[in-house]
Amino acid sequence: MVDQPYGPGALLFLAAYLVFMIVLGYVARTRRRDNSMSSFYLAGKNLGALVLFFTLYATQYSGNTLIGYPGEAYRLGYSWIMSIGFMMSIVVAYLLFAPALYRASRQYHFVTPGDWITHRFGSTRLTLFAGALFVVAIANYLLAQLLAVGHIVSGLSGGAIPFWAGVVVLGVIILFYETLGGMQAVAWTDCIQGLLLFAGLLGMLAAVVAGSDRLGEATAWIIAHQPAKAALPGGDTVRTWISTILLVGFAAAVYPQAIQRIFAARSARSLKRSFTFMAFMPLVTITAVVLVGILAIPQLTGLEGVATDQVMPRLLGVWAAESLWLYVMTVLVLTGIVAAIMSTADSVLLSLSSLLVKDVLGRFRMGSLPEARLTAWGKRLSWIIMAVLVLIALTPDLTLWGLIELKMEVLIQTAPLFVLGVLWPRFNATGAAAGMAAGTMLAAGLTLAGMGKVWGWHAGVLGLALNVIVGVGVSWAIRPKS
Repeated sequence: MVDQPYGPGALLFLAAYLVFMIVLGYVARTRRRDNSMSSFYLAGKNLGALVLFFTLYATQYSGNTLIGYPGEAYRLGYSWIMSIGFMMSIVVAYLLFAPALYRASRQYHFVTPGDWITHRFGSTRLTLFAGALFVVAIANYLLAQLLAVGHIVSGLSGGAIPFWAGVVVLGVIILFYETLGGMQAVAWTDCIQGLLLFAGLLGMLAAVVAGSDRLGEATAWIIAHQPAKAALPGGDTVRTWISTILLVGFAAAVYPQAIQRIFAARSARSLKRSFTFMAFMPLVTITAVVLVGILAIPQLTGLEGVATDQVMPRLLGVWAAESLWLYVMTVLVLTGIVAAIMSTADSVLLSLSSLLVKDVLGRFRMGSLPEARLTAWGKRLSWIIMAVLVLIALTPDLTLWGLIELKMEVLIQTAPLFVLGVLWPRFNATGAAAGMAAGTMLAAGLTLAGMGKVWGWHAGVLGLALNVIVGVGVSWAIRPKS
C-alpha cells in the first residue's frame, strides 16, 4: 500500500487549485481585447503595482528556489543562508536599467527583449545572437520547472502519483490556460500562487521555529556529526558567495520573462512600487526554505545527488503528522510550491514562444505576417517546446541547483546589452557582439572542461568579466557616428 503522508485532503486541495487555473484561463481569454502580440504576451501593458509585484515574485521564486534551495542547504549547511543576499541582488540589478528600459518600451512599443536590442544597437545579427542565448537559457529554466513539479507532486502523493505523471499532467494544464489567456492568465495565477505560498511559509515558520528548540537541536546534531556544515566559511566559500551574488543578480534580472514584465507595467510608479515590495521578499521566502534544508539534515540522513531535491516535500510530510495547524500550513506551502512552479513555467513558456516567433522567425520569413498570425504561431510553438522538454524531464540526472547554475552561466552574458546599453551611450553593436562572443566562449569552454568554478569564481562570472572588458574596449576604439 502506498504511504500518503498528506492524506486525500491535500490531493483534493491541489485538484481544486488546478481546476481553478483552467477556469482562470477561460476568463482571461474573454478579457483579452484582441490577438495582438502586446495583448497576448504583455496583457495589454496594463499590469498594476500589486499584480506586477506578484508576477515578478513568481518569476524569481520558482520551483528552482523552493525545491532546489532546501536541497542545496541540506548539502552545504549554514553557509547557504547567504542565498538571501543572492536574491536581494536581483532588485539592485533591476534598478540599474529597468526605469530607463521601461520609458523606452513605452515610447517604441517593445514586446520582446529583442525589440530593445534592435532599437538600441540597430543590429539584427546581434538580436539573433542574444535571442539564441535567451532560448538556450530559458529552455533550461523550463526544464528545471518540469523536474521540480514532478518531484513535488510525487512527494505530495507519497508516490501514488509517479514523477512522470506529475510532469505530463501539469505540463498539459499549463499549456491549456497559457495558450487560452496569455499574460493575463499568467498574472492572475501568479497572484494566487504568491498569496498561498506567503501565507503557508509564514504559518509554517511560526509553528516550527517559534516556541520550540528544533533549530537548536538540529544545530547541535550537525556540529556533532557533520561539523563542516556549521563551520565558518573559508576563503573559497566567500569568493563563491561574491561570485554567486553577481551571477544570480545580473542573470535573473535579464530573464526574458522579467524584461517583458517591465514592458507590461501600467506606469513607472507601478514598476517602482513592485520593486520596493520585491526587496523584502528574500527575508521571508529564502529564510524559510533554507531553514527547511537545515532542519532536514539530522532527520533525513544519507540523501545524495538528485535525491536531495526531495528534502522539502519529505520533511513537510513528517511535520504534517504533528498537528492540524502544521498539516494545513504544509498543504498550503506544497500547493503554493506547485503553483509557483506552474506560474514560472507558463511565464517562461510564454517568453520562449514570443522570442522564437518575433525575434527569430519574425525577422525572416514570418516578418510580414499580421500580428494575430504571429500570436497563433507562438501558441503552436508552445505545444512543441513543451512536448520536447517533457520527454527530456522524464529522465532527470541533474540537481535543480545544477540546472540553475547552467542556465545563469549562459544568461548572464546578455546582461551588458541592458545594463551598459542603458548606462553608456557609446556602447555599440560591434563591441556588444565581440564581448558577448568572448564571454560565452570562455564560460562554455570552462564548463565543458569540467571547470565550472575557478578559484571559487563561476565560469559565467569570469565570462562576464571578459565580456565587459572586450565590449568596452572595442566600443571605445570605434569612433562613434555623428
